[in-house]
Amino acid sequence: MDKWEMYMEIKQLKEQGFKIRRIARKLGISRTTVYKYLEKSPEEMALWEASTKTRTKKLDAYEMILHTWLSENPDVSSAQIHD
Repeated sequence: MDKWEMYMEIKQLKEQGFKIRRIARKLGISRTTVYKYLEKSPEEMALWEASTKTRTKKLDAYEMILHTWLSENPDVSSAQIHD
């Protein structure tokens, strides 16, 4: 489920009378995430979702190395990779 679908689902559940805790449990997310989504207007949500798709991540430069390590050693933990 992408961010927009999650947003719409949270809004619908809230309109149906679900409490924050129940929405969080039903969707498998934290209550703080539910609150964060409920505070956003549809326009703010669209802008936020668009910005998350264009941001660079710290591990982007290491993506190929990590994929190679994981494909060669599927039993390696993330802690071992970090070390």
